[in-house]
Amino acid sequence: MPRLTRRSLCTFPAGLAALPASAAGNSERLKITRIEVFQVIVPVDPDIINSPEFGPDGLTEFPKGPKIILKIHTDSGLIGIGESSRTVPKESALQNAKYLEGQTALDLNLPRLKLPHPATRHAFEIALYDVIGKAVGWPVYQLLGGLAQDKVYVPYWCGRQNPAGAKRVAQRTLAGGFTSLKMKGRPGDPIIEAVRVVKDIAPNVKITVDFNRHYKTAAEFLPIGRALDEIGNMRTIEDPVDDLNEMAIIAKSLKTAITLTPRNAKHIIEAARLGACTLINTGPSPSMQSFVTNVALAEACGMPCWHGSGHELGIMDAAMVHSCAAAANCTLPSDILSHQRVDDLIVKPIPIVDSFAIVPRTPGLGVELDEAAVRKYSV
Repeated sequence: MPRLTRRSLCTFPAGLAALPASAAGNSERLKITRIEVFQVIVPVDPDIINSPEFGPDGLTEFPKGPKIILKIHTDSGLIGIGESSRTVPKESALQNAKYLEGQTALDLNLPRLKLPHPATRHAFEIALYDVIGKAVGWPVYQLLGGLAQDKVYVPYWCGRQNPAGAKRVAQRTLAGGFTSLKMKGRPGDPIIEAVRVVKDIAPNVKITVDFNRHYKTAAEFLPIGRALDEIGNMRTIEDPVDDLNEMAIIAKSLKTAITLTPRNAKHIIEAARLGACTLINTGPSPSMQSFVTNVALAEACGMPCWHGSGHELGIMDAAMVHSCAAAANCTLPSDILSHQRVDDLIVKPIPIVDSFAIVPRTPGLGVELDEAAVRKYSV
């Protein structure tokens, strides 16, 4: 009987074609018989997004953005579930579903999945990894290269906060057992005062402040950066400016580590060459395999990573946990944040213990869709 190995699974499709007769997928090839598409809107606790005086911006609006939830049915009876990023057109998912129906999951090249509408490609990738993992009896991380870590460091999160809001966030961070907190900041925000409040309440919590490239030059940002340096509880400053040369000046001027959210792999290499950062936030990745690849590239450049997100629901968070589990260099707090939604749309939430998400060890994603919750939040 042929031996099932990681190498054979990663050789699409030839390796999978050699599965033993006893393995699911050998005869029926996991033919896709039907794909269900749901559009949902799930609120976020409003107190953690922005303090009221900042007014509407992308952070306050994002909970209103719909997401797509998928169920891919196969002739084996196995079902894979997926989730899109927010505010993608439902029509994109419907067209992709029509394109995939009748095809066989085991014959698709998941790292380079070709679909007519790329906006929802990642949702289909997640669902296909889920159903293939179930078919061969492997957790998804095994399909991505194997288990590198069995728990994933995660932070608490908030948007732009005034000192009063920062106090409530700090209390929630401690109550949840988190040891890391990510905050947002823009020019003119009282971010220095907010960070001081967090230190007073939670002195052992390390803070990441993400400025989303809202400053133009190093000279404009450095007074803020030096003030944060002096507080002494910073983990990292993320994306203070857009220009890598300006960021390199900041990195060489501050004690606090600087993080880049790269646009692509070349951006990582250029940032390393210039000394513009020492840490990488991969951002919401274009694919699960590309995340693992980019983390390995960053490791070769000597820069630890974390997985960024768009504040997802439980299915995509589970996919992120598996991706991080397969990436040894992903050691910084990754944005697994579905617990901050009013519902994560999975039956059992991803367990988080002492600031670490526990990696599921069952086949596929290891999470089950909450059908009643999907109906409740469908739009």
